Parts: sequence; structure tokens; C-alpha cells
Amino acid sequence: MNNQKPLISILLPVHNSTETLKECVLSLLNQTYKNIEIIAIDDKSSDKSSSILNALRKNDKRLRVYKNVKRYGLAVTLNRLVKKAKGTFIAFMDTDDFSSPNRLKKQLKFLLNNPSVVAVGSQCTFIDEKNKKIGRSDFPTENTLISENPLHGISMQFETVLISKTMLPKDVLRFHTGSNPFIYSDMFMKLMPYGKFANLEDFLHFHRNDPKIYLSDIKRNIISLAKLWIKSKALYDYTPPIRSFFSPIIEF
Repeated sequence: MNNQKPLISILLPVHNSTETLKECVLSLLNQTYKNIEIIAIDDKSSDKSSSILNALRKNDKRLRVYKNVKRYGLAVTLNRLVKKAKGTFIAFMDTDDFSSPNRLKKQLKFLLNNPSVVAVGSQCTFIDEKNKKIGRSDFPTENTLISENPLHGISMQFETVLISKTMLPKDVLRFHTGSNPFIYSDMFMKLMPYGKFANLEDFLHFHRNDPKIYLSDIKRNIISLAKLWIKSKALYDYTPPIRSFFSPIIEF
């Protein structure tokens, strides 16, 4: 593919990721869609993450590497990454994960063929630290079902998402430092008013996490979840149904 194809910016926050970082980055560099830039910011790692990034960069200039002068945390690092992105389309990645080679090609094709969709994710294969399969996602594919319960890890996996910036006003892609532990769910609701959401049926991403952890996090942070629901009504012009918003806790 040539440079006339849309540029996809892949944003990669990095912190102490020596064990999985190389596999993660190589899965991005080996995408069948070639017009990409991978922007990695090392958030003051104490291991060899920075050295791994610099070594990979020597072999492929599509990888751009930066380093925070001190530990800023995920939200600030993500905001720095967004500012450096040049692409029309934005993807996110976790250093513990890796993607199938056709992930970006299939997602971009979907967005180009569905101009009303602002963000598209995919299904996930959940793996452990040894890459052993421990589960598979069953995320809804339709916007109506996703918007009823826009929680990270419940209806979509943020690290699988490809976002179309053409649908968004300037500065909407800004993460709030006070939204932990629902930093990604907060962004989902921020984007909802600007277009539809979708998930592909394809399993295009390998996520190193037990899906049960999401339900445990929701139950453990019920007050923060309630604040997130109130915030979505007050700030984002989006009101998720309260019953479906808290349904994962009821099921858990």
C-alpha cells in the first residue's frame, strides 16, 4: 500500500513492559496494512523497555519513540500520544497484547464502508502470561447493544478500537486524569454522541487478561462507576440506561 492510503496512528503507552513489548510492537509492524505510524511513549520505565523500543526503531522508522522525563501515568501519557498522532485514524494498543496481521486492514475497510461509525473494535482471544488461551470475547456487534452498556471490557475492548478522527471535533480525544479506573469507559461515552460504535465478528486481537477481572473491578469501584454515569449525563450529552449500565454488577 502506498502513501495515498489513509495514515493510521497507533498509540502505545509503555511502562515496564520488557517481557511482552517486542512481541506487541512486531505484531503492529507486521500488519498487512502498511501506511501506519506507531507512536510509543515510555512512561519512565525502570526496566529495559526503552532499549527495546530504540532497537526496534532502528529497523523500522514507522516506529516513533519518546520518553517521559518522569512518571506521569496512563491518562497524561495517552494525551501526549494523541497530540503527536498525524493519522486520520487512531488505534490504541496495550504492551501486554498483540494483534493479528489483518486487524487494521479489516477495521479500516469497515470504517470506510460505514461512514456513520466513529469507532470499530473486534473480538478478543484472552491469553495468560504464557500465551495460553483462557477465553474468548462475545462482544455485541451492533451499535444499539454497545451503547446500552459502554463499559471497557464488557461491550468493547478499548485496545482493539480503531477511531475515525474525521467524525470528531478537535480536542475530543482527551483523557481525564481523574477518571481511573474507568479511563477507557469515560472515553467511550465521550465519543458516543459523534457516531455509531461497532465490533467486528473477527477475532483480531490477543489480550493478556482474564475477562473476569473486569467484573471484579466494576464491583470493587461501584462509587466511581456511579460518578461516571452521572458525568455522562452532565457533560457528554449521552445518557446510558441506568439498568443496563449497572447490569454487569447484577450478573456478577
